[in-house]
Amino acid sequence: MNQPASPAATPQQLEQIAWRAAQLIRPGQRVGMGSGRAAHAFVRAMGQRIHAESLPVVGIPSSESTAQLARSSGVPLGTLDEITALDIAVDGADEVDPHMNLLKGGGGDLLREKLIASMAARIIILVGQEKLVPQLGAKFPVFVEVVTFALPVVSRKLTAMGATVQIRLRPDGNIFLTDNGNPILHAVFGPPPHHLSNPEELDRQLHHIPGIIETGIFLNMAQEILVANFDGTIEHRRHNPS
Repeated sequence: MNQPASPAATPQQLEQIAWRAAQLIRPGQRVGMGSGRAAHAFVRAMGQRIHAESLPVVGIPSSESTAQLARSSGVPLGTLDEITALDIAVDGADEVDPHMNLLKGGGGDLLREKLIASMAARIIILVGQEKLVPQLGAKFPVFVEVVTFALPVVSRKLTAMGATVQIRLRPDGNIFLTDNGNPILHAVFGPPPHHLSNPEELDRQLHHIPGIIETGIFLNMAQEILVANFDGTIEHRRHNPS
């Protein structure tokens, strides 16, 4: 395997895969837009297509930051009151396993991102090669959005499950809150080297804990990924269930 020249995909590499994704958008489509570096690069690329081609599309953003960027990029926005399904959604990920299961939530928008993904007929994930892992949990914790009132209870339950738990803080030391007004816990399961041996079962267990709103484990949702490889190439992978 090639060794990474840098710890993360460069902005130029993300712009390249974002532009490739933007070329897949068709006139009249309803487009879900994720959050984070790669997704924001896609929003800018789609805005460029709209400006150059008068491309008729409508976007649904997964965060306030994405909505703000879409407006400044000239992407028309719809609302969930008027749009019941999406033709395509484009987002990034913190980790992608060989089955295209994802760990997400590093940007703090996992609930809205999962909602947008659940509405989309086609999901495309944009990542640098450093985000590809043999098993989920290799590099990132499981991000969990939680009701504030339930924080101590959920923390104890996660600890009892064998996790090391931390609450996300802002740079100023205050508790980070999502666009929904909820805190996020970081749960690392097991001793190093970390990984999730059974993400399906773990996700099921987490959803049975009262106070957990959503997890950053995205299973069986993504069909395609665009990868910015370390050698400068772009790879378009498609999920093969068999």
